[in-house]
Amino acid sequence: MSNKLDDDNNISSLSSKEYYKNEYNNLRILLFEYDKAILSVQNHKSYTLNTGQTTQTVTRHNLSELIEAKKDILNQMRELEMHLGIGKPSVIHVNPSW
Repeated sequence: MSNKLDDDNNISSLSSKEYYKNEYNNLRILLFEYDKAILSVQNHKSYTLNTGQTTQTVTRHNLSELIEAKKDILNQMRELEMHLGIGKPSVIHVNPSW
C-alpha cells in the first residue's frame, strides 16, 4: 500500500482515528477491486486489476493469488476495525454465573 515514511507523515498530520479511517476506506476500495477481479476470472475472463499503485491483467491462473490477497486485505481491515472500535469482536468471553 504505502511505505513506512508516508505512513509516519500521514499519522503526524492527521489524528490517529482519521488516519485509521482513511486506511480503512482505502482497503474497502481495494477489496472491491479484488472482488471484481475474482468474479471476472472465475467466469473465464481476464481482468485489469488497478490497485491504485499498480495495474496488471489477471487471469484464471491468478485466482489463488487473488484469493490470498483478499484474505490479507480482510485481515488488515479487521485490525483497523479494532483501532476504530467498529465491527464485532471475534471472541466473546463469558464468565460462569455459579
